[in-house]
Order: sequence, then structure tokens, then C-alpha cells
Amino acid sequence: MTGTPHKPFITANQVTLIRLALIPIPCWLLYQGTTGQYVALIVATLLGCTDFVDGYLARKYGGTVLGGLMDPIADKVFIAATFLPAVDLKWVPSWLVALLFVREFFVTAARTSYERRDTPLKSSYLSRYKTWAQMCGVGVLMLLSAATPTFMDWFFGVLAVLPVVGYLALRLIARRRWKGAGWFAISFSVLLLVHRSFGGHVLVVSLMYFVVGITWASGLGYLFSVGKLRGRGRVTAGEIVRLVTSIVLPCVAIGTQSRADSASWAIIALVAIELAHGGLDNLLAHHRAEDGAVRWGARVIAECLLLGLAWWIPSTTLSRTFCFAALFVATVGLVIAFVQKRRYYLDEKPRAVAASTNPAAVL
Repeated sequence: MTGTPHKPFITANQVTLIRLALIPIPCWLLYQGTTGQYVALIVATLLGCTDFVDGYLARKYGGTVLGGLMDPIADKVFIAATFLPAVDLKWVPSWLVALLFVREFFVTAARTSYERRDTPLKSSYLSRYKTWAQMCGVGVLMLLSAATPTFMDWFFGVLAVLPVVGYLALRLIARRRWKGAGWFAISFSVLLLVHRSFGGHVLVVSLMYFVVGITWASGLGYLFSVGKLRGRGRVTAGEIVRLVTSIVLPCVAIGTQSRADSASWAIIALVAIELAHGGLDNLLAHHRAEDGAVRWGARVIAECLLLGLAWWIPSTTLSRTFCFAALFVATVGLVIAFVQKRRYYLDEKPRAVAASTNPAAVL
């Protein structure tokens, strides 16, 4: 007996890859009417639960740099594939969805600045709650579009009580506390109150305001920690380009998607790919191997220009052509970066800068 854990039947990385591969399915189902939206909710819930599985496997058998890179990327791609269809389906105002993704892109760009200065920020509890607020929020949006008001009242009521029951059971049986129980109980209680008092339409908009508010509040740590960057190097052109384009790209993308005849699938895929590229950029910045201002800016500015033309031009055919051209630019950019810089995430020792910490832990 060596005490070494036996090889698992499936690894954490494989679970994450499966989640990434299956994410387009609930996205497609959302466009298939009421029945499709019910099925999308089930599939999305199952995919969301796999996050617990790969986390458990990584803790038990050890994580990898690649796994630490892919897991947060999978979460962001999931959010893109489930929230962006809400623009097409007219569930929520497009500007609220744009605000949500501006935060995601902006914080990702800011993280690159912190990483290249060896100043990783620990994930706060609010940040973890934000991810689940987004996932639960989009699930509620799916249900509100398909279920009856009576069902929704029962649904919110049950979910308001379950966290309290779960907290008590965990406290009595395992002598442990579930810190998030109170947040979840209060959240669903408020949803029940708003739904019964004002109806589904007001709840949808209120819920989106809440999700966007939590999303932005969770990113305040980056603003409050700017002082940590003093004396750790000058601001580079690459950082400025990243921060500016992180605001412009999601606004132009979602503005184009709000056009009735846009190529929505191309735009959703582009946003997901750029979120993934941002996650890879965070890891590369930790090793001083990120793209420079010209290479990063040329790619993202080209995408913004193409999407801007797709938004502005009257012709449906040309508009969709520009959308797919922008997607092509994003795809090629990610593939090149992923292949060229693969030594930084395949558990090989980087040649540029010897990492003193595990990159997977700072993502």
C-alpha cells in the first residue's frame, strides 16, 4: 500500500471538457419553443452540477494547470450560451445583458494586469455567489417564459424553504455550516414576494437588475485593490487596449445581436470564444507570455469593426456575412494562441518566467 489514490474512472479535466462540448445543446434548445425551454433547463441544470463533480475530482486526485484554465472558462461559456439567447427571445432588455458581459470582459482584462504583476486576487465569496446567481437567474428566466404563475409561486416557495432545511440538516448531521443558505433563502423569498405582488414581467426585469448588480458588485475587489499595483510596473499599451476593447466588444456584439435578422449563433459563439481567450490570456500574463498591444488590438478591433458593419448595414445577407467573418477572426486568434502557447498549460515548466505559484490556483 503506497497511499497513492488510484486512477479515477474519469478525470476532472474530462468532466470539464464534456461540459464545454455539451453547452451548445441547451443554447439550441432555448430556441425550440416551450418544450425545448423545459428540456434546456434540465440539461443546463445537469451541466451546472458537473462543476461539483470536476471540483471534487480535482481536490481528491490533484488538479492540473489545464484544468485550472478550463474550469472558469467553462463557467463563462455557459453564461454566454444561456444569457445571450435572452436577447433574441426578448426576455430582458438587451442593454442589461450588455452590462453583464461588459463586467465579465472588463474584469478578465483587469485580471491580466494583476497577473502580469504577480498580484493574484483571491476569489471572494461574493464572486462565487455571483456565478450561482447568474446560473440560477437564467434558469428562473427559462421557467418564467414557460411555466404558469401558480407553478412559479410553488417553485419559489419550495426553494425559499429548502436552504433552511439543508442548513439545519448539515448542522445536525455533519456539524458543518452552509454559509450560502441564508443568501439563497432570502433570494428566493424575495422572488416569491415580487412575483405574487407584481407579476412575471416585473419579476423578469427585477431579477435581471439583481443579477447584473451582483455581477458588478463582485468585481469591485479589482477596483479597490488597484493600490496593490503601485510600484509594480508602468501601465502598458497592451493593458490599455485590453481594457478599452473589453467595454467596446460586448456592447457592439449584443447591439448587433439585438438586430432581428442578425446571425445570432455566430455572435454567441464569438462572445464565448473571446471569454475563453481572455481566460487563456490571464494564464499567459502570469508567465509574461501574453499578446502585445498590436496583436491583441488588431484581432479585437477587427471583430468590433466587422460586427459594427453587421449592425449598421441594411442587407441581411451582408450583415450575417460580417458576423461570420468576425467569428472566423475570433476562432483563428484563439486557436493560434492556444497552440503556440501550449507549453504554459500542459504542466511543462515555462521558459520565460519560472512560476513561483501554481497558475491554476490564481485563475
